[in-house]
Amino acid sequence: MSAPTQTSPSPTDSIDPDIADMFAKAMDKAIDEGKGWKSDADKQKYIEMLEDDDHLPAIFCTNEEELRNAPDAEAFAELFIENETPSTMMQSFKAKGNESIRLGRQNQAKNVQYYRDAINHYLQSIAWGEKIMPTDEDPPEGYVKDEKEKLAETKNEEHKDFTRKELNIYKSTLLANKAMAHMELKNWGYVIEDSLKSLMLDGSNVKSWYRLAKAHETRREYEECMAACEKGLKVEEDNKSLKKIADKVVKKAEAARIARQKKERERVRRVGEVKSLWKFCKDKGIKLGRVPLVSTLDDDGDEDDTDEKRWNHQLPHTGKMPKVRSLVEYEFPAMFLYPAVGQSDFVEGVEAGEMIALRLAQMFPDEDGPTPMPWDYNDEYKCSNLAIYFEIHQAPGGGKAQHWEGVRRLEDMGECMRFFGNARAMKGSDGQGEMEKAKKDEREKMALYVKEWSEEHGRHKIPDACDVMRVHPAVTLEQVLVDKRMVVPNFIVTFLVFPEEHDAHKAFMRERNVVGIVQPEGM
Repeated sequence: MSAPTQTSPSPTDSIDPDIADMFAKAMDKAIDEGKGWKSDADKQKYIEMLEDDDHLPAIFCTNEEELRNAPDAEAFAELFIENETPSTMMQSFKAKGNESIRLGRQNQAKNVQYYRDAINHYLQSIAWGEKIMPTDEDPPEGYVKDEKEKLAETKNEEHKDFTRKELNIYKSTLLANKAMAHMELKNWGYVIEDSLKSLMLDGSNVKSWYRLAKAHETRREYEECMAACEKGLKVEEDNKSLKKIADKVVKKAEAARIARQKKERERVRRVGEVKSLWKFCKDKGIKLGRVPLVSTLDDDGDEDDTDEKRWNHQLPHTGKMPKVRSLVEYEFPAMFLYPAVGQSDFVEGVEAGEMIALRLAQMFPDEDGPTPMPWDYNDEYKCSNLAIYFEIHQAPGGGKAQHWEGVRRLEDMGECMRFFGNARAMKGSDGQGEMEKAKKDEREKMALYVKEWSEEHGRHKIPDACDVMRVHPAVTLEQVLVDKRMVVPNFIVTFLVFPEEHDAHKAFMRERNVVGIVQPEGM
């Protein structure tokens, strides 16, 4: 007796009988309406698809992975919510978010995934809320629903219509709940963001005022925290949570307010100084320039890159301001570089009428014997034996800097004020937040300079060395400042100083083009 013939199970054998029956009826209806296969080839192709375990139709899928691979997954998803409305979907995802919060608080293992799930559910709820078209008008002021209306609304809660006001209140609650989930994850920035959005929709949401206050308190933003407490207590004056925070931070908020006002007065004073300096320099014909304050375009670069190698002698003194007393009496910070020995000197104020020779004579007297500088091993730095130069950073008549590392002329007062503000902030004078903002701004400028240079010369072209002007020791600082080829980098007059017969000076002369000399008046 031969064994019975075995047949392969139909794709519908393992699924729910009700679904199989629904599928069969749909197929019969489609065939009756002339929607069958156009040819035997199409029919065979469909049968092969049913037999492909990797690409089952969505209706036959038994897990999420199969559903993701299904060719009709999107259409099936739309079928799944065919009888739903944006209102029901919004409320459904809100309920899922609330459940995730509840499970997260009950979970003794402190699994934060529950709160992440809650955030995702609230986001989806908010997205569905955006699809709702609210009814045209809110009820009249003071209108009270009768018992019949309340009963009808209770029975049809999931399918209720929302007025604009009701929808805003609902969205405000969703954002407040999302802020609560972020609180559990200690994402304080997001707590502030969601709470503010919530309050824009419903200013009477006390929970949002509390979460906003708590986030500011945690971030030590005491003024903002106190303001949130005060506004929340205007809504609910007996709220214990807000009162507790307010009592804790009231003294800190007052101290923060005094410190902020002091900082603002100092900022106003600095702004006035920069404005006066800019006007003074314009009247005198003194040209100011900016130097790069960052070395790379991102945090992954070598922080000792070319720019900082070039300007690191100046950057510790960034933010030093010239002092202007009158058109005749003023002083500028000055930097003396000694490339032969890798040293430098910074002088905070050199009088405009002071001869360069007198300043150098104080630093390097011509007396016999050893010089006062411990690094001058061969006693070569004597006032009468020094050659002095300054670099010409731009072509005659102005124009672009020679390279993205170069000095760029400040063209107007606003640019001057922004550079001075960034220069101070990069030193940390105004706090970590301002430092990061300044660094971002400087990197954006650097990126523009790199792009500009690359488009004209190519990214890796090495710039020519700057031309230089020699400075006669008998000239005054003012004569150097007003020279048409001088652009003062970072508000600091910068000189290169060499012993006349030093090998480094000879090499410098071979590498640089000396275009002239600043002579004393009458010579």
